[in-house]
Parts: sequence; C-alpha cells; structure tokens
Amino acid sequence: MNRLLLPFTLLFIWILLDSCGHPYAPSPPTSGDIYRPIYATYADVRTVQTLAPQPLKNVGKIYVKDKYLFINDVGSGIHIMDNSDPGKPVQLAFISIIGNQELAIKDSILYADNVTDLVALNIANPLNVRLVKRIENAFEYSAYPVATNVRFECPDPEKGVVIRWEKAAIENPMCYR
Repeated sequence: MNRLLLPFTLLFIWILLDSCGHPYAPSPPTSGDIYRPIYATYADVRTVQTLAPQPLKNVGKIYVKDKYLFINDVGSGIHIMDNSDPGKPVQLAFISIIGNQELAIKDSILYADNVTDLVALNIANPLNVRLVKRIENAFEYSAYPVATNVRFECPDPEKGVVIRWEKAAIENPMCYR
C-alpha cells in the first residue's frame, strides 16, 4: 500500500511547491494619476502638412542635414530650421505629423512615423515638403498608456485613434495597466 501512496504524495507535494513560485498580479492602485485618452480620426492622423513655424513644445531628436536642422516635436511633428548661421537659427516651417516620435533622413527623403504608418517626405524644398509614400500599418498600435501601474479611462475604438493621454479627474476609471 505504501507503494501506491508514494506517487500521490509526491504529486501533491510537487503541486503545492509549484504554486508557491507564481506571484500574483498587483492590485490596481487606489490613488495617483488617472489618464484620459485624446482621440483623432484616421483622416486627421493621416493628414501630413507643412505649416508656418510653430513654437517648440516637446523637443526630441535633432537631425542635421546640409544647412538645415530637423527638430522632432514628440507627438506633433518636425520643425525645420535654417542653420546657415549656427548662432542664429531661423525657423522656416513645421511639418505636422500627428503621433510622430522618430525621424531619419537619406538624401532628400525624410522618413517619419505617423502613429501606425511610415511616411516618406521629399524635403528638397523645406518650404514645400511633399508626401512621397505612406506605408499604412507599418508599426504596431497600442491604445494604452506607456506608463505602467496607472489607472485610466478605457479606450473606445469608436471614438477614433488614441494619439496621446492627458491627466484628468475621472470617477471610477475601469482600466488599469
């Protein structure tokens, strides 16, 4: 009888020990920042246009090409500056690219992300930037905040594309990350 009992006893001990090593997910925080999604339509997101110079707000990477500076304004687009006189750069234009985080330039083509898409822009004339190509859905899309251990209003795909998050006073947010 001990021979039959031994395998079951070992199995029970193994299951008991195995369950001890798995941590449980932390409970959602009960205090701290709460975020609300800001939406845009796909049509608005996919509209890339050259505008008059805009104030620098959320400066990211800077790319130098010939006598120009291309300055990423994270989430908004790219500033173009004439850097002929490095002591006095002159703002020329702003390329509005919603959701833009990164840029790269090869020859006279500027490559940038546009939420989920990759856009190629001809920058030969910085005052008249033209869209050369768009590759839709080139990047993975996450409709959730980058921050973890935060409470937020659940995104609603019916309202459009989440382009950023803002702190807000929300009663009983139902999502947590």
